[in-house]
Amino acid sequence: NTGCSDKKVIPDSSKSSGEQAEDDIGTVTKQITNDRFNAALFHKRAQLYLKRKNIDSALNDISVAIKIDSVSAPIYLTLAQIHFANADIVLASEALKSCISFDPANIEALLKMAEMQFYMNKMKESIQYLKKVTDIDRYNDRAYFIHGMIFKEIGDTAKAISSFQTAAVNNPDNFEAYLQLGLLHYGLQDKLAIDYLDNALNLNPKSIEALYTKGMFFQNVGEIDKAIDIYYKILDIELSNKNAHYNLGYINLNFKNDFNTAVQHFGNAIKTDSAYFQAYYMRGYCKERLGDYKQARADYENALKFETNYELALSGLNRLDAVEK
Repeated sequence: NTGCSDKKVIPDSSKSSGEQAEDDIGTVTKQITNDRFNAALFHKRAQLYLKRKNIDSALNDISVAIKIDSVSAPIYLTLAQIHFANADIVLASEALKSCISFDPANIEALLKMAEMQFYMNKMKESIQYLKKVTDIDRYNDRAYFIHGMIFKEIGDTAKAISSFQTAAVNNPDNFEAYLQLGLLHYGLQDKLAIDYLDNALNLNPKSIEALYTKGMFFQNVGEIDKAIDIYYKILDIELSNKNAHYNLGYINLNFKNDFNTAVQHFGNAIKTDSAYFQAYYMRGYCKERLGDYKQARADYENALKFETNYELALSGLNRLDAVEK
């Protein structure tokens, strides 16, 4: 804790988070004025600037902090976070290595290195850093989660599931672990997917990915009404979700034979993504079934504008040519 007072102060709820952060920066700046060689103060202000995404100011302050205290592991960890925010992986890696050199047991730095190696597709190096973490903390859920992502990436589903399960056992609040378990079991067409997705949604009820996967599972097993309910839940959260609109269109077309409602949903998907060629085709097909050949032709042609030689659209035009002869 870098706070300078033991007093507990209730933040002014009338202020926005941005205004509150600005006040915090102002307070630390005043403290720096009276103590210009205090590395902790420059470090603290750098962290505040980072929260506000003011990367240049954060980098300036952390550089000053390093000049004052060049062997502080936490300062190098913040430097790495700043470089990450600036999408500079090379400098972030160097900063993390410096952090670990001064504090070999710094779990946060070790996890960041493992994660970075994973994203760089260096799986062996990532696992080496993860082993260092679990040697220090055998119950670290984030380490097992990254293990799971590695196994998922290399196609070892069984080990990925085992790792994500361990992450969830070690931390029942690990939303990402439950989500990944839901996704993997969805891929296996295993109804356990619903249990894991529900666990994820208990932690984050507005997760579009968890809701959409759950909706797709119900759709694939023929529980159409449940799928519809979930897609509408998604639209309550994110009205412009093109996938929910498309799937509602698909269900109304193929399961309900309600072409007009399907047209509305495919149209909404197109409003959200004007290059959604599949939605153009599907709306065109509905229009064709409704006998509106002019609009059907326009939709098939629009689909082909965004996906040249799209076979379904070409077949649709051929059908219309045959009908209209």
